[in-house]
Amino acid sequence: MATHPKRLGLKMGSRTEFTVLGDVIPGHVDVLRQVLREHIDNPRTQEAIDEIGTLHEARFVLLDGGKRLLFCSSFDGDWDTYIDDFATTAIGQDFDETWGHVQGYPGIKAPTVKDWFQAHAVEAGNFVCAYPKPTVKQVWRALAVQQAFEQVLDNPAAAEALQHPALKPLADLAAD
Repeated sequence: MATHPKRLGLKMGSRTEFTVLGDVIPGHVDVLRQVLREHIDNPRTQEAIDEIGTLHEARFVLLDGGKRLLFCSSFDGDWDTYIDDFATTAIGQDFDETWGHVQGYPGIKAPTVKDWFQAHAVEAGNFVCAYPKPTVKQVWRALAVQQAFEQVLDNPAAAEALQHPALKPLADLAAD
């Protein structure tokens, strides 16, 4: 397994925070705003997030009247793998369409992109999470189990089986 240099970003449980700031190219703010709006509704963005399976949340924010762009996210796993995943999914296209309006951005597939991100990264002074331990994939699984259990609870034929003592902890949780 390759070892990577220490990267900026506080960790909490399975999660790492990632914050990047860049200077918007003068005259590009209106186009950048449009690009950001388009990405919100583009299904390829959510499909890529699902494909990567490590991104908890992310946001772009225009600061200082549109002079600077802020990106914040939190993710599971290794920072270098996280950036590599962007380059191999539609997120890379989104990043190029967005960060392409920021001074000096080399492109997601450029050999220097990780250096560029680290040069523009800012480590948080504090990073807290409501659920720091589970990974994105563990959360997805828990939600799928919950949905399946709710289907069982809605099935009248399951009432007798749910009386079994081994299922008491589940039945008690469902009663809340």
